[in-house]
Amino acid sequence: MKTIIIKDKKFTELFSEQELKDIVTLCAQKIKRTINDTENLVLIGVLNGGIPFMNDIAFSLPGNITIDYVRAVSYGDNTYSSGKVELLLDTQLDLRGKDVLIVDDIIDTGRTAKFLKNHFISKGAGSVRLCCLFYKKGTLVEEPEYFGSYIGDDFIVGYGLDYAQKGRNLKNILKLSD
Repeated sequence: MKTIIIKDKKFTELFSEQELKDIVTLCAQKIKRTINDTENLVLIGVLNGGIPFMNDIAFSLPGNITIDYVRAVSYGDNTYSSGKVELLLDTQLDLRGKDVLIVDDIIDTGRTAKFLKNHFISKGAGSVRLCCLFYKKGTLVEEPEYFGSYIGDDFIVGYGLDYAQKGRNLKNILKLSD
């Protein structure tokens, strides 16, 4: 089993690169089966962690989608949420009547997902759906419409997920083993 040290913490492999690719592919297939009108679709990636996943989802959809980004944070450099969501960068698109698909790396506590969903509804989005790579049951939001895999309470890194801004570039998923 692969083990690495990031800053002061030890992480071991949870999903291999191939297992991760399979998870992403299955999630993208679910989206393609249920979203027919991609011309009205706006994918909004949550910086920084959601970008690798959002790119893979976007590449699997037809060419007539719109893409934008937001940056919302609640973790900082910790392995736990601060409990407060801060919107550092908002979309500049007119979302009135659009079908928004928020794409993020993980729904952990659910605070960021709930905050962004309400935010885009307040901006007039016709619909707002959630898509995440990993979903922890028992969060503050209902189960997202699309997700790659359930995840336990492990703190994970890789494929966009980080610990103090490190580990995002890993092609597999590792869990904290300390």
